[in-house]
Amino acid sequence: MKLLRKITFLAFAVIVIMASGNPLAAQKKYGHINYGNLLEQVPELKSGNTQLETFRDQLVKQGQDRAAKWEKDVQAFQTKAQAGEMTGLQIKQAEEKLGKEQQAIAALEQEVVDKITKKRNEILKPIIDKVNGAIQEVGKENGYAMIFDSSLYNFILSAEDSDDVTPLVKKKLGL
Repeated sequence: MKLLRKITFLAFAVIVIMASGNPLAAQKKYGHINYGNLLEQVPELKSGNTQLETFRDQLVKQGQDRAAKWEKDVQAFQTKAQAGEMTGLQIKQAEEKLGKEQQAIAALEQEVVDKITKKRNEILKPIIDKVNGAIQEVGKENGYAMIFDSSLYNFILSAEDSDDVTPLVKKKLGL
């Protein structure tokens, strides 16, 4: 009889524990960080932006020089054509040449945009990887189930209380 009571008590205790769930496992920690503000505080980002501006300015200058030369060529062509110094064939050839150069300038503009985008990604990737790594480490070390980016407008409309993990991540990054 005592054995039956013990088994019944143990079974009842197990059922109660399972029904109530493990309160320690049910509690989850959530954190938030303003990712945009944090990135602005990373010194490598400032030097990277300076590098990117220098690179962009060099490419833009090359494009502007080429466009200025094209404009001078167009003006010279128009002056000669209006003065009657060119034959019909010369006019047609000059128009074709100027048209090709105009297309080349347009292609150069797109190439500049692509090069700047590639350089920007090249500069930002290690910085973003470093920041993301620090956030991941803070999350694991401090038991956060999730860390949200509060810099995204209307990304989280309602949530339970969460901790601002910015100081922990800044410490991890040495900021």
